[in-house]
Amino acid sequence: MAAAEASASLWLEAHDDPMAGLRSFPGCMALVDLHGDGDHKLVVGVPRGAGGAPLLAVVRGAGIISTLTLPDPPAGVGALGGPGGAPALGVAAGGALYVYRNLRPFYKFRVPPRDPHPLERDLWAQAAQNQIDPMTLREMLEDLRLLALPPLDLPQFMALHKGRPPQHQPVVTCLGALPRGGPEGTPDCPVLGTEAGDVLVLEPEAFTLLYQGSVPSSPAFMVPRGPGDGRCRLALACRDGTLYGLSRAHPRARALSALGSRPVGLLAQDGGGLLVATAQGELLALSPQGRRLWALRLPGGAAALAGGRLPGGAAVALLALETRELRLYQGRSLVAVLQSPEVVTGLCFGRYGREDGTLLMATRGGALSIRVLRRRAQLGAPGTCPAPPPARLPLPPRSRLFVDRALREREDASRMFGLFQRELRALRLAAARGQARALEAGAGGAGGGGAETALNVTATVKGLGPRLRVTIWLLLPLGGVPASDLLLLLRCCPPSRLQPPCIKVPLLVPGLSYGLGTWLELGPGGAHPGRLLVLVLRQGLDAPVLRAQVGLPLS
Repeated sequence: MAAAEASASLWLEAHDDPMAGLRSFPGCMALVDLHGDGDHKLVVGVPRGAGGAPLLAVVRGAGIISTLTLPDPPAGVGALGGPGGAPALGVAAGGALYVYRNLRPFYKFRVPPRDPHPLERDLWAQAAQNQIDPMTLREMLEDLRLLALPPLDLPQFMALHKGRPPQHQPVVTCLGALPRGGPEGTPDCPVLGTEAGDVLVLEPEAFTLLYQGSVPSSPAFMVPRGPGDGRCRLALACRDGTLYGLSRAHPRARALSALGSRPVGLLAQDGGGLLVATAQGELLALSPQGRRLWALRLPGGAAALAGGRLPGGAAVALLALETRELRLYQGRSLVAVLQSPEVVTGLCFGRYGREDGTLLMATRGGALSIRVLRRRAQLGAPGTCPAPPPARLPLPPRSRLFVDRALREREDASRMFGLFQRELRALRLAAARGQARALEAGAGGAGGGGAETALNVTATVKGLGPRLRVTIWLLLPLGGVPASDLLLLLRCCPPSRLQPPCIKVPLLVPGLSYGLGTWLELGPGGAHPGRLLVLVLRQGLDAPVLRAQVGLPLS
C-alpha cells in the first residue's frame, strides 16, 4: 500500500475548495461543454445553497461563474446534445426535467402523474363533501403513510386541496442520455427513472414519450445502450440491491444480478460489460447478461464511483471509499491511491477547461478539490507501482515434463502437425473400413441372410405329453448388426399340431436373448414327429437365414 500511496505525486493539486459558501454536498455533478467551444465546465447540482434553496452552480477554473435557482433538489445533471452540435444541459429535479441552452431555460418536461391510492381518492372525495374532519383525515392518511403535517396546518391544507382531484406526482431519481443514432450532432434521447419504478425514454426535439418501462424498485443508476429510436437496452441498478435489464421489446424488467447491498455507482465497460460499486465495499464486474466476472473486496464501504479515460485512451474507474481513500483502477488492477481530508461523495474525471485528465472531487461538507494528472505520468509503471522481483518456483516432475513438451511442440511444430494429420487420416480410414464391413454384414449376415453362424438358436421343451411347450431362444452376438423383418417358421409332421406354426420376430438387438414360444399337440394315436424343424426367414430372401432341428421327448 505504501507504493500505491506514493502514486499521489502523479497529480498536481491545482485548486481546493472553490465552492466555499454553498456548504452542502452536491447531489450530482457533470463535466459539460456548454458553449460548444471545447471549454468544458463543471455543472454541480446542490440540494441546499447558501440561502437554503436548491441551486445549479457552474464552476470554471477555481470559482463559480453562474448559479441558477431550482424549484426542487436536483437528482441528475447531464449533457443531452443539440441540433447542429449546440449542447443542451438536462437537469432532473423533483418530478420534471429542465432543459437549458446557453444556461437559459429552454423546455420543461413534467413526468405524467400516476393514479393515487383508491382509499386516498375516497378520503379526499369525502373531505370535498365535508363528510370527514381534518383529524380523521390525517389519521387515515397516516395509516397509508401519505400525510405528516402538524395539527395546526391541517385545516388550511384540507381547505386548499379538498376541491382538487388527487394525483400522485412521481419524483425523478436518475437521469441518463441514450444515443439516438444518426450523423454527428444528433441530440441524445433523455432517459428518466422515477421513484415509482417507471423508466421513460423521451424524444429529444419534441420531448414526447418514445418508450416506457417499469422496474420493481426505484432506480438509482442507469447505463443506456443502443439507439434510442431502435433496439435500446437499459441496465438499471435499483435501491433494492438488484441489477435489472430493460429493452424496448420487453418493457417489464428482467433481473440480471443480485448485488447484495445498495449500489453506489454503475459504469459501462468496453465490450458491453458493467462495473458496480456497493455500499458494503465490493467492486463487481458483470457481463452484459449479468454474470459475475470478478469481484474485489474493498477496505471500506464505497461512497462514489466515476469512470473516464486517460489521455492515452485507457479506460479507468475511480472509486471513493468511506475511509477517505480514493482509488484508481484499470480493470481489476489498482494503479493509484489518494487520501482526502473528508469523505468524497461526488467524482468527475475528464476534460476540464483545456486540460485533459482532470479529477474533480466533491466532499460531504461541500468542498471541491481539483487535481490535474501530470502529462508525463505513467500509471502502473515500475517506478510508480514497483512489481515484486521475479522468483523461480520449484516445478514438480510432471509440470517439468509438460514444459519440455510445450517447448518441443513450439520448436518442431510442422513435423508434429504432419504426423498428427497422417495418424488422423489412418484413423478415419480404419473407421470407414469398419463401417463398410458392418454394412456388408448387415446385407448378408443375420440381418440379411448369408452368414448363418451370426445368429445363435437354442430351444427348450417343457412337458412330457401329449401337450408340450416349446420355446425358441434367438441371440445375436455382440458386435453384430441389429436384425429386423425376421420370421420364425416351425415344421413338423403333421403341421397342424403346432399352435402357432409361424411367429414374427421383433427387432433383434445384439447381446439380448429373445424367447418365442409355441404349443405342440402330440396325439395318442398319431405318429410321433421325433424332431422339430426351426427355420429363420427374412422378407425378400429365398434361402432361410438359419436352419436348426429340435429333438422332442417320447410321450
